Amino acid sequence: MDDADHNAGGEDEEFIEDAAEAPDDPDDDDFKLEGFDDLGIPEDDVEDELDDCEPEYDDNTTGKKRKRRTGLFKNKSLQRSVLHNQTENNEAFILDEDNDFIAKQSSRVPGTFGRRNRRKGETLPAYHKRVSHELDSDDELMMQMREKGFSDRQIADKLARDGRVRYDQKSISTRIMRIRLAQADNVDFLLREGYKEWEYEDDELLIQAHALADIEINYEIERIRAWRFRKVSEYMRRLNKEALFSATACCQRYNDLMAGSARIPTDMDDDPATRRAEMEAYRMSREKVRNIEKAEKDAKDAAEAKRKTEARARNAQKAEEIANKHAAKQAEKAQRAMTRAAQAQIRAQRAQENQTAKAQRNAQIKKQEAAQEAKKRAANKNVTFALTTTKISADTLDPRSYLSVTDLKKMCDDRGLDMPHEQDKDNLVEVLQDADAEYSLNDLQKMCRSKGLNAAGNKVQMRYQLALAAAQTCASFEAGAAAAAVATAGDEDGDDELDWDEE
Repeated sequence: MDDADHNAGGEDEEFIEDAAEAPDDPDDDDFKLEGFDDLGIPEDDVEDELDDCEPEYDDNTTGKKRKRRTGLFKNKSLQRSVLHNQTENNEAFILDEDNDFIAKQSSRVPGTFGRRNRRKGETLPAYHKRVSHELDSDDELMMQMREKGFSDRQIADKLARDGRVRYDQKSISTRIMRIRLAQADNVDFLLREGYKEWEYEDDELLIQAHALADIEINYEIERIRAWRFRKVSEYMRRLNKEALFSATACCQRYNDLMAGSARIPTDMDDDPATRRAEMEAYRMSREKVRNIEKAEKDAKDAAEAKRKTEARARNAQKAEEIANKHAAKQAEKAQRAMTRAAQAQIRAQRAQENQTAKAQRNAQIKKQEAAQEAKKRAANKNVTFALTTTKISADTLDPRSYLSVTDLKKMCDDRGLDMPHEQDKDNLVEVLQDADAEYSLNDLQKMCRSKGLNAAGNKVQMRYQLALAAAQTCASFEAGAAAAAVATAGDEDGDDELDWDEE
């Protein structure tokens, strides 16, 4: 790298020397700079440098410093002479040979603050802000969130959501560290200039922090020391691939060497034969010990294997018993379920049979009732229980004569009438008729109105309507009327039929 810089510097020096030896030497009194060609720079080099003049930064790149466009000339002294040299008439000249790069359109989009196609409402791109101990709102928010334990990603997302500077999450920790260093430097300045001094509380914190730092440093030192002979073993293998010593062996041998208790190699001993015999005896004794330990280990392993085999056999037997018990329990449960299902099937069958029998019985009863009703209707087809008032007279048969003796007795008891000596149907009906004869016309009208009967007729008609209404409330009325109708239908004398209006 230094050689390259030296070569580049040598080329620039040669270039300047050549320019000095030109006919129009600036040191000469007759030198006059009339244009760009008087500089002595080949046109090909200028065109190559103009072609390479491209923007070395991208406005969309965040978190990096922008590189400025370098000048056309690598030699600064030559560039200054071109920019500041004037003619004898004190008139400046302008380079206008090839200035297309000056009129080149900027890559920025107007109104986007250096970002292409920036949408409305987006935050500004991250740019370099000077790190100082005086925190602005962004740095203060960053430090507060870090003190509360927020991660770099959370801090960057918070700044972006609030419309602040958009930092990359990788630069958050770096900026926080630089801010803390700036704050520490400011405190050093205040201490150095006398604006701040150590307080008693600061001294206490200093002693406590020093103790904690010593603890951590000692721990790290011991941890690194524990790796020392691991590194020793590794470096021994690097130095000699045949030296395959472990870290434990290296540590033990090194300690013996430092303590002076390490045994010298056999070949370097004063009596190598005796050392070899001792080593052979030691190996034999160690082999016997290893054989004894191996036998004990084999016996222990065999006992352990036997114990595991027996335990495995016991567990298998126990598992088989549990499985058999579980299978028997499940079979018993299935049998009970089958029994319950069979009983339920029997109960369902019996219920179905009972339902069929009940339905048949109900149908039979309905059939019998329909036959009886048809028989009654056939017997009573000429009987009318609703009598018109125009056909009622004193000779009309009292409807209470169709009632049974029991209903007539009950009717007399309800009205508080005295019973005759001979309690037959005719005497009871006569007692009721005598009691009805005692009612006046007004009494009969009131009684008819209270029962919803016609009150416009005479006494005979109203007494008949009341008697018919009272007889129809009794259970024996229909049977007596049906029997009277049958007897009337079979009579050959041809008596006139009574017209009844059934209510």
